[in-house]
Amino acid sequence: MKLQDKVTVIVGGEGPLGRAATQKFLAEGSKLVIAWNSAEEWAEAKKLIPADKQNGVIDLKIDATQEEQVQELMKKAKDSFGSIDILLHMVGLFHAGQLIWETDSAFLDKLININLKSAFLSCKHGVKYMLPQGKGRIVVFPPREAIDPKPRFGAYGIAKSGLVTLVTALREELKGTGIAVNGVMPSVMDTWRTRRMPNAEPDKWVKPAEVADLLSVLCSDESAALSGSILKVFGKL
Repeated sequence: MKLQDKVTVIVGGEGPLGRAATQKFLAEGSKLVIAWNSAEEWAEAKKLIPADKQNGVIDLKIDATQEEQVQELMKKAKDSFGSIDILLHMVGLFHAGQLIWETDSAFLDKLININLKSAFLSCKHGVKYMLPQGKGRIVVFPPREAIDPKPRFGAYGIAKSGLVTLVTALREELKGTGIAVNGVMPSVMDTWRTRRMPNAEPDKWVKPAEVADLLSVLCSDESAALSGSILKVFGKL
């Protein structure tokens, strides 16, 4: 198994991709620490964890924009399982509708906090546990809008575009440490949320399980040479 005994922290693990990654990483032998914020979604996600794998899963409710709560999460992972080998940051708030000049600045602050600050804090405190180990894998998830924002997606694209810079900056700062950081950029994933969109085209979209399969390879020892990349997972779009 690619991830046997590796400790994975999933920040924002209650969503569709978090659920798929949880199942894939458990099947590959990983131990999981799952941070969640929505109690309703976590209640559903938790049902999908196989009974024989539950001893290898710890969960914690956090607000990932609050530094002390992120610190608590990372400490819990280290104290419980002895290391942090993989960090997957999946927290996000999608938004579309207003043009740039129509967007309230307070709402832009909220988008930046949830989409970017939470990733910054997760990487900041996750790296601190990885550095003494001399190894680690970090993956964040900038959307296509981060590099190709369409009209009315501008504020969302602005908030998410910092993830691309975060990957690039960390790659340079982590050279020679054994820690690889990459971004996975889905176009649209086929989930219960996206199927509610007007003119939905799920046949063209990427399945969360397909992304989870990619993550299991990206976070394995086989991919040690890959760092600083943004992997475009656009399906048929």
